[in-house]
Amino acid sequence: MKIFARILTVAALLVPLVSTNAAAQDKPKVIRVYGQGAGFGKPYGNQVIGVLRDRGLLEKEFEKDGIKVEWTFATGTGPAINEAIANGQADFANYGGLPNIVGKAAGLPTKILASYGIGNVYLAVRANAGIDRIEDLKGKKVAVAFGTINHLGFQRFLELNKLTQKDLKVVNLKAGDQVSALQAGTVDAAFGGSNFLNLEDKKLVKILFDTRGEPSPVNNFGAFTVTESFAKQYPDIVRRVVKNFVIAARWASDDANRQEVFNIWAKTGIPADAYADDFLNQPLRERLSPLIDDFVLARYREGVVFSKEEGFIRQDVDLTRWIDTSYLDAALKELNLQNYWSRRDAAGKVKKG
Repeated sequence: MKIFARILTVAALLVPLVSTNAAAQDKPKVIRVYGQGAGFGKPYGNQVIGVLRDRGLLEKEFEKDGIKVEWTFATGTGPAINEAIANGQADFANYGGLPNIVGKAAGLPTKILASYGIGNVYLAVRANAGIDRIEDLKGKKVAVAFGTINHLGFQRFLELNKLTQKDLKVVNLKAGDQVSALQAGTVDAAFGGSNFLNLEDKKLVKILFDTRGEPSPVNNFGAFTVTESFAKQYPDIVRRVVKNFVIAARWASDDANRQEVFNIWAKTGIPADAYADDFLNQPLRERLSPLIDDFVLARYREGVVFSKEEGFIRQDVDLTRWIDTSYLDAALKELNLQNYWSRRDAAGKVKKG
């Protein structure tokens, strides 16, 4: 819990300073973008943010303005990105819904601009751990990264299977450390992302549960955000950034680019074959939609409730004031993509009509 108190303290002290510095500039000299995607071997992004970075869309957009783009993919993912925002080191950030919520409740002045899509989660168990059914997890040591979006998915997984954290020996490990712990046998199972699939191919683990297929409340989710001070000072820059984010999402959602997308994401250190397995029999556009639809809103509402129950936050988060889809709506209209991605209801079913 110390990290969340630290975020609150730093945010309260430094946000006014960030706003003042921004007001003193005619335009930014640099656009600082933070993202998830590190921690698996190399500092590179996956999902839409990885494509946006790899194709150099922002660099091309702002080259004529003399504005540089600075990319950072924090090893500590969500919690580390919150600290970067609190310290005035980030203008835009792409990361998971749970740390989004924790940061906002702690006072971080951010606005949600678009969804980063949804991701699958996996429960990997050591091949010789004697775990053949979900019920066998009782009393076993299970790793999950606390304070990340996978932590929320883990809780939803337990609820669906009528388990609680008290039934298990839950340990807090970052994504990269989970792989090492499984290989060393210091944990019996781990709950996380597609990085486990490579271990499954090597017969080191077996996947006992995953969310491949229809979207569910267990899927991870997150957002592309901007600081309020940056948006207030440079609204046209935000417009152009979001437009290019949507362009990247459209390109990444095209199954004609499927292998190239996986090759880009493989720069994180997760093999392209693992991403191919993660997206098996699933169109890219079903997972990489930037839309803030009812499904995404429902996940954020659940995330707020979970964060309060776990003591991560002490107050509600007003989603109507936090989420600003005006830039996204404008980009979709300008690019004639209003109907490219399907909107889903709270349960994840595609809306008709």
